Amino acid sequence: MARSWTRLHEFLGYPPGPVTYEMVAEAVQRKLGEGDDLDWKEALPATSPVPGQWNEFAKDVAAMANTRGGLLIYGVSDDIAMVGIDLDKVNDKQLGHWLRVHLQPTVSGVSYLRLPATDGSGKDVLVVDVPASEMAPHFLYGWQQRDKDKTTFNAPFRHRDDTDYMAEHQIALAFRERFARQDAAKTALDEHVQHTTDLVLGESESPAAWLVVAARPTRPIPRMVPALSRSAAQDVMSRGAKRARGLLARAIPIPRMLGPQLFPDLLDRNPRKGLRRWVDTNMLVPARATRRRGVLVELHHDGTVVTAVDLSHNALPPSHPAVPLPVPSPVLISSVFETVALAHEHRLTLRADTPIELRAVLQTQPGTGLRFAPVVFDLGRPVVAEWARQPRTVQPAHSDLAPFADDESLIAGATDLAEGLLNQFGLDILPT
Repeated sequence: MARSWTRLHEFLGYPPGPVTYEMVAEAVQRKLGEGDDLDWKEALPATSPVPGQWNEFAKDVAAMANTRGGLLIYGVSDDIAMVGIDLDKVNDKQLGHWLRVHLQPTVSGVSYLRLPATDGSGKDVLVVDVPASEMAPHFLYGWQQRDKDKTTFNAPFRHRDDTDYMAEHQIALAFRERFARQDAAKTALDEHVQHTTDLVLGESESPAAWLVVAARPTRPIPRMVPALSRSAAQDVMSRGAKRARGLLARAIPIPRMLGPQLFPDLLDRNPRKGLRRWVDTNMLVPARATRRRGVLVELHHDGTVVTAVDLSHNALPPSHPAVPLPVPSPVLISSVFETVALAHEHRLTLRADTPIELRAVLQTQPGTGLRFAPVVFDLGRPVVAEWARQPRTVQPAHSDLAPFADDESLIAGATDLAEGLLNQFGLDILPT
């Protein structure tokens, strides 16, 4: 998925959006020079020989990914003139294969944008959009004749308008930065979960089982990218709810397992501004107190999504003996699927080509000593699963989503996350 903000947008003064042929043509006409995030290429990458031989395309992609990401634009000469290429000769599967064969680790999220000429010139171009990589440094290996025909294993990077190779101290620094990014991402996810947990538990007048799910891009959206408008945030929520219903129907084709949907029934999709986020909730406004299940949804400007839902609310009929912390498995499952679908729709709207890390926790007010009691449906009626475990604490569950997740991948990620919690009760998503 191509990024929505590139050097072309910045130079031309365009708002975020897809790169177009007109943008490339205008940049060429205005002689936009190369930089560490832009490389004009006259001809398409040459057909690669056998694996193990030097691959110039892989080198160029690794250099961009090791720096800050950027564009390789084929069909523009070194003196910045439009010469065009034959789009019929573009084989993005072959290009992707070269990256997997020649780079370690491979660079993910590279997109290939074919742009036919719209001015009648017939000078088509190919834009290869390389994202900044959270897995940098990427190493290129192969036989290099200009290096006395010996095998090389180097980490290329962009320096202004040129490509160079990292020295030992630069490689060491790149690895430290990678590990620091990973630690910072984990810390940020922990902070989101902890802040939301503290918030909703503080709003609960009596002990309840709260499910908190956080989904955070491993590469957050830069602050320069404009935040979603309120109407766009509403649209993300609507599309997320619709997608979640479809995913649930495919994953659990048993009507009695489907719990109440989180967003359509419990929220009016009326988000309000928060601290660099949109917040939709039926709590926190005393004048609009409700007897409905407590729900909180946050769409952060950096691509993070956080949800919280009071699972214990009306989990059992009034005639049922009192259970301090009931945890209805259908509501838990549907809430997790809702969050995964919402995070995916949010990512699509922001045009973020990045994996998403997921974390789900089940919490109640500290010091209660109460046990979580799983609730299942038996003949269409909610009952406590007496045969299941009833722990006092539940470990956090983790999962992730690939950058270009299809519905099957979304189902797998949501299932993995929900089962990470349910398995601790001895339950599965599907009844046995």
